[in-house]
Amino acid sequence: MLPVHIFLVGGVMLSCSPASSLDSGKSGSLHLERSETARFLAELRSVPGHQCLRDRTDFPCPWKEGTNITPMTLGETTSCYSQTLRQVLHLFDTEASRAAWHERALDQLLSSLWRELQVLKRPREQGQSCPLPFALAIRTYFRGFFRYLKAKAHSACSWEIVRVQLQVDLPAFPLSARRGPR
Repeated sequence: MLPVHIFLVGGVMLSCSPASSLDSGKSGSLHLERSETARFLAELRSVPGHQCLRDRTDFPCPWKEGTNITPMTLGETTSCYSQTLRQVLHLFDTEASRAAWHERALDQLLSSLWRELQVLKRPREQGQSCPLPFALAIRTYFRGFFRYLKAKAHSACSWEIVRVQLQVDLPAFPLSARRGPR
């Protein structure tokens, strides 16, 4: 007979595990990849933030509180998050981005984003996609980054503003069927 404390420790360990709704053992891996992506995004920092205060602008995030998007299924939410990660890859895998960031740090970020996308691959038979209104909101959000960077001639401060915005917004993406983006 096992001591009771082993069961208590096991229960505590289970309750402390990453709370993602993704199935088939992917939740822990996704949590790890999301953490890695956030870490590599933070490591890109190349300009002190106080030097870029005059370059700040507002990029309304489509998945944060106050936006008018209806709740989605887990498959739809996962599809929307995949689309978001592809947009981040598209943004940072450019010649202008390579000129702005240290090569090693940028390569680590791009690799982490790619691994995160691989974890999110769902079986083809599910066939769920991101609902059109939210997909358009994501595209508009990233189009704002591209326009902003172009208007600022891809300056170091403009890249820093975009990096900080994504560092705040990406971890806030809700990967849950119950709490879908609003």
